[in-house]
Amino acid sequence: YAVLSGINSAIVRIRERRELLEEACRIAVEQGSFQLAWIGLLDAETGEVQPVARAGADQDYLEEIVLSARQGIPGACPFIVQALREKIPAIANDLETDPRGETIRASMLSRGFRSGAVLPLLVAGEATGVLALYSEERKFFDDEEMKLLTEVSGDIGLALEVLEKDEKLNYLAYYDVLTAVPNRELFYDRVSRMIGSATESGQGV
Repeated sequence: YAVLSGINSAIVRIRERRELLEEACRIAVEQGSFQLAWIGLLDAETGEVQPVARAGADQDYLEEIVLSARQGIPGACPFIVQALREKIPAIANDLETDPRGETIRASMLSRGFRSGAVLPLLVAGEATGVLALYSEERKFFDDEEMKLLTEVSGDIGLALEVLEKDEKLNYLAYYDVLTAVPNRELFYDRVSRMIGSATESGQGV
């Protein structure tokens, strides 16, 4: 509940994508006592997942595994593949025995990860990224825990959708739709800033 409340508060006050995702990971670690939390966004063209925010210990773990939504890629994390392709959380409550994690088991166990969950981030019904959480406790992700965490990932996905629309509207306000050439509004905006800066410093433009 602390994680859910903290992340929703961050969604309300933070309007920059990377800052919001980094804050969400920090809250998950500090308030939710997860050993590691990270968020990755999917490149729809390549099928690769790019980590954009992380918090907690053993962050170098992400450099040791293949982050991809494509099936059949050697060394790919199967939980990421499942979450993105099926659009449902991929849960492993005992990483030591879960057969899905065979290719990455050594890396996880050596860092003390005993259970983990990868939740898809959905924007307009499409999986565009993941929220991954790891715990040093076995059987950490029970039904009640997953109900709350699914709500968390849903809220993050909704926030990403709103930010994406804001970015598009901001772009359309300053650039021509067909040519992508900056328009008069952007020109006036830049000139106004330059004049204001020059006025403060007593210089010309």
